Amino acid sequence: MKKKFSWKAFISFGLTYAFVIIFLSGLMLYASPPGRYAHWVDWKILGFTKDGWGALHIIFSLAFVVLSIFHLFTINWQSFLSYMKSKKRKGLNKKREFYISTVLTLAFFFGVIYSIPPFIYVSDFGEYLTQSWEQVEDEPPIPHAELLTLAELAEQLDLVLVDEITRKLELHDIEFSNTDEQTLQDIAKLNNTTPIEIYEIFTRKRSSQGGSGVGRQGGSGGSVSGGSSGGGMGRKTIVDFADEVGKTQDEVLSILGENGIDVKEGQTLRDIGDSNDINPRDLYELFEK
Repeated sequence: MKKKFSWKAFISFGLTYAFVIIFLSGLMLYASPPGRYAHWVDWKILGFTKDGWGALHIIFSLAFVVLSIFHLFTINWQSFLSYMKSKKRKGLNKKREFYISTVLTLAFFFGVIYSIPPFIYVSDFGEYLTQSWEQVEDEPPIPHAELLTLAELAEQLDLVLVDEITRKLELHDIEFSNTDEQTLQDIAKLNNTTPIEIYEIFTRKRSSQGGSGVGRQGGSGGSVSGGSSGGGMGRKTIVDFADEVGKTQDEVLSILGENGIDVKEGQTLRDIGDSNDINPRDLYELFEK
């Protein structure tokens, strides 16, 4: 015979799962970067964006509340009513615990509201963790630049003409349809890359076209050997790059030279990309052959 479905066990399991996810998502949101930065570099941790962690936190917090209500009214309602009736007759016999709990709750509440130590230290540490993600070179030109269209960016930042922007995007095989409607974030998602990568393509200084035909970033924007974001990749030196691709520095310089990429001493991958009008990611493709 089938055992009767146990709502008590179901709700208990549900509350446990919800608590674990609320706790984990709370930690991720506590230490996550600001939204303007998270969206700009498409920040993810454990496969979820900041918005994804926020959605998990909200939905499972709601689930926890709903399950808690069911836990009270369907499982412990009779016990709860009996307890309340006994307290009404006998009075409160745990006064010390009640008063201490009340005082601590008020202390926590007003300590957070008025930023009183030690509560302010928790907030300050969270702010420190949040700001630690940001790198100056990776910051968006204006807050939430990813929500602007290409035309709006060109106008607000006094960049090159929209025609020049589209030319550079087409040069790198970036898919887009409308510069007046699609936002930078829309184009980044369409090409499986990040807003900062798209932005760097059309704001990169134009120079000789020696590297323009080398290793263009495809519309899919798939990962290459470096695997890291454009910001972290761009800060690597030739020595770092050579070590990563398993070549000597001289071998790397030789291969780059054969492909018309000019490299000066002390340049980072970002510097090389700027001076040769190519994406730092494209350099990895030369060493995958």
